[in-house]
Amino acid sequence: MSIHVICPGCLKRFQVGVRFAGMKGPCPACGTIITIPKESAKIQEVAPFRAVPRSDLEFDPVLVRRYGLGALVALLLALLIGGIPMYDILRSLIGILGLCLIAFPLMLFGYQIMRDREQMFALTGEELYRRAGLVAGGYVVLWIVFEIFLTATHADAFISGLYFIAFAILATLLAHPILLLRIREALLHFCLFGFTVILLRFLIGLGWFWESGGLIRYTAAPPSPFLPGM
Repeated sequence: MSIHVICPGCLKRFQVGVRFAGMKGPCPACGTIITIPKESAKIQEVAPFRAVPRSDLEFDPVLVRRYGLGALVALLLALLIGGIPMYDILRSLIGILGLCLIAFPLMLFGYQIMRDREQMFALTGEELYRRAGLVAGGYVVLWIVFEIFLTATHADAFISGLYFIAFAILATLLAHPILLLRIREALLHFCLFGFTVILLRFLIGLGWFWESGGLIRYTAAPPSPFLPGM
């Protein structure tokens, strides 16, 4: 059972679990305080951005298995690519493509495990996908800028770490309002993305970001093959 609610500020429609009947909470879209009625209003149309009972938002084991399988496939592909001799520029382009491919599913997975389980409203459906897509695009752009910045400044390991913290703060300020996460949750959300990218870029042969020349590198020829007498 759920209660249909219309925000008086932005007129968006939501569904709220009956356990919130009579309570008040901020609209996740505009922040207007909404009083949850004790009886459900009859509404013919329900927007894709809705709140659902907490019981519907707990960990889904099927979802966890899917993400686990996807992570395993990504690791195996990264190891395979890392073992193939190729021009560094091609390896870098593959890295950028991989970055774009993993960003969106990481946004969804990160949101599911980082969000506050006690919140009255939660992103679902089309609205979750739209917002996760915005954050994924923002993370990808920030990471590419971060890599180019490291290459341009020739930063050592310590300075690279400081730059990573600065970009993590920017990413946190991006995810906080868009995914409606608390600051700590938004920071952990980016860290999940960042550390995953760091691991995968190492596995595909680009090295650790504090050791390599950056995501976009150029060489005149691919690595020398392992031949007898060489």
